Amino acid sequence: MFTASVFFCWVAFGGHQCLVAQDLEGPYLKETECKTRLKEMEFIIHKNIPMSRVKAKLCEQIQEGNI
Repeated sequence: MFTASVFFCWVAFGGHQCLVAQDLEGPYLKETECKTRLKEMEFIIHKNIPMSRVKAKLCEQIQEGNI
């Protein structure tokens, strides 16, 4: 199983701000499903924070029972 997260930054009044967005819809059985979710998350981030820049995306494999 895989969980999705996106690290992104934007410029705010006090300078650069960054955070990690953790997906709340997963986990996903297949890595391809997780990667599709990453694309969706990136689109939503850019839609809501137009001047943002995604720095990293991760589909992390987790062991069953660690959800």
